[in-house]
Amino acid sequence: MSRLWLRFLIFLVPLAAGWAFLEWGMLRVTNSASWKRDRLHAIASEVDTLILGSSEAYYGIEPRHLSGTAFNLANTSQSLYYDQRLTEKVLGELPRLRRVIIPLSYFTLYFQLHDHVESWRQYQYSQEWNIPLQRPVDAWNVRRWSRVALYTPRTALEALRKRFRLSLSPNVDDRGWYRVPDEDRWGLGPEDARGRLAVHHGFMHDEHLPANSAILDSLIATLRARGLEVVIVTTPVWPTYEAGMRPDTWARARAVAEELARKHGARYLNLLHEPRMTAEDFEDSDHLNADGAAHFARILDEALGPATPRASGR
Repeated sequence: MSRLWLRFLIFLVPLAAGWAFLEWGMLRVTNSASWKRDRLHAIASEVDTLILGSSEAYYGIEPRHLSGTAFNLANTSQSLYYDQRLTEKVLGELPRLRRVIIPLSYFTLYFQLHDHVESWRQYQYSQEWNIPLQRPVDAWNVRRWSRVALYTPRTALEALRKRFRLSLSPNVDDRGWYRVPDEDRWGLGPEDARGRLAVHHGFMHDEHLPANSAILDSLIATLRARGLEVVIVTTPVWPTYEAGMRPDTWARARAVAEELARKHGARYLNLLHEPRMTAEDFEDSDHLNADGAAHFARILDEALGPATPRASGR
């Protein structure tokens, strides 16, 4: 029996060493969260506008076309919980911050990342930003600490082949904006829009509305208490997507945004149907492409006007 255990240990040692080496190497591989964190730190003293939100803002608001120095801290499937936690992490590092843009899409108030098809991303926030997971049960997942498990052993081996000189976010620029590749163009017709809506309706649940409304309320209150201008923005969608939205679902979300804007002295810009955006501006029925992101940012900048001076408090 002792020989069997010895052979087993001899077998395990090189495997453990190999896994540890891959973990060490994956620390050197950038991803969208680590890239944004490092780039934001690099220009923290200059940033006056912060953009939060999910992929509609991540793809669709080009920071360089906003006045001043804007940074896009949005990310794919980023929920309001992570908007709030990220904001808490960076507020003290941004001395010139004057304005925060909080995007509100059709689905924003109805989903949580842990209840999403891309729930693995919650572990990325845990690893790169040290943000607590929302549910204690998720703390037991190996992806909380293992980058190999998070990005899969296959990705780790591919990174090893490239000597860990690899970026998992090659299309993200130094202002945190994801430039949609020109070849990524999808249909805008009714059937295409129904496909996009089916994905969104699959992770939208009414049960998340109260908690997300409370998070948004708390986030706006925190920002306004610091004398910051807060603008809730609904980004454009193509008419075929808008036509398929559930009216009651969207009306409830819009009412929350309008009420919280009134409550806290914030602004709500509903640009869901922006007539100046054309078919050439869209990647798909609810995401803008690179040209559209620049076009929309210019429209948004015009609507925003000059940022209000930062007050010492409310």
